[in-house]
Formats: sequence, structure tokens, C-alpha cells
Amino acid sequence: MTTQENKAIVRRFVREVWNEQNLDVVDELYSPDYVGHWYQLGGEDVDRDGLKAFVREIHRGFPDFRMDIEFIHGEDVLVTVGFTSRGTHEGEFMGIPPGDGGTVDRATPGHLTSRIEGGEIVEGWATWDALGLLQALGVVPRDLAGAAPEADDD
Repeated sequence: MTTQENKAIVRRFVREVWNEQNLDVVDELYSPDYVGHWYQLGGEDVDRDGLKAFVREIHRGFPDFRMDIEFIHGEDVLVTVGFTSRGTHEGEFMGIPPGDGGTVDRATPGHLTSRIEGGEIVEGWATWDALGLLQALGVVPRDLAGAAPEADDD
């Protein structure tokens, strides 16, 4: 497959899975042997079902969740997108009940890299601003300077 075809696969994933909430597309685009290195808080790898569970969790907490691609870069079998996401916290998310039901007041940025072989995503890596999201949800203070211990100059 060409780099352009691989980019189209990743764009389709963002559009149909994240924005249109069609989890069936995961089974079309992702290999049954998929390994994702980014979804679990404990750092464990996930398979295709773990990916779908994570997406479901996001959509449960943020029913109007939207991911926007800010840039996309591809080379050979690797495609990276930089994204921002927004949503209204209306349901439980990662054990966090909705507060005032307000929209997260800042875009949550992140990067997603997919390795594609034979037209299927076989491996993925991602980072996203989880701290910023937790601050926007009011779970973690926005000003962390006061939470840091004082330096011991002795």
C-alpha cells in the first residue's frame, strides 16, 4: 500500500470510530493481532477489544466527543496524526462522575502513530494530555506549584 492509502486508513479511523462512534470499523481497519501501546493507565498493551473498550469509555463520558486532525505525516508503513479533542463531560469517565456537565474548556492535544501492513493497522502508539484533561475536569488542581513539596536545601 502507498503512504497516501495508509493515511486514508488513519483518517477513516478518526472520522468513523472517534467522531461517528462506529466501533465496527475497528474490526475492518485493525488486524486481529493488533497491539496498542497506549490505552491502559497502568501502561499495559491492549488488543483490538481493548482499543474498542477505551473508545467506548471515552464516548460514555463524553457523548459528543470530537477528535480533529491537526496534522498528518506518513512514511512507508507509519502514519502519525497530531490531534485535538473536545467533548462535554456528561457521563462517568475513568471512574470520574460528571461534574457540571460542562464542555472541557480546552482542547486536549495528542499524537497517534499507526503501523499499517497489508491494509490493516497492526500496531499503535499514542500520547495525550491526560493531566490537562484531569485538570479541566476539576480532578487535579490547575496550579500544581502549591502541591509540590518545598525544596530541602540542606
